Amino acid sequence: MKCVFCGNQLTKDTQTIERRINNHLIYIKNVPVDLCNFCGEVYVDDNIVSEMNQILQKQKQISNTITVDFKTFREQSAANFNDVSRQNHYNLVTT
Repeated sequence: MKCVFCGNQLTKDTQTIERRINNHLIYIKNVPVDLCNFCGEVYVDDNIVSEMNQILQKQKQISNTITVDFKTFREQSAANFNDVSRQNHYNLVTT
């Protein structure tokens, strides 16, 4: 895939994505992205955006700025999907 702005080749990388919800700042780290190393443009796949939205929906009690690890969320979601009887417990917030 090539960058739509400069035409250079994109590389796979991970980034920390920043989102705001109700005037609270949330950082989602380790998000898989396609990155242009020439101009710095970052591309996030639609499926990844959907997963990030799931993370944000699970953060109902936001008190301050928090950081969520995308990789940890993905691993825990897969484990919970495979074990329906297990309670949903997400240990995502790090400081």
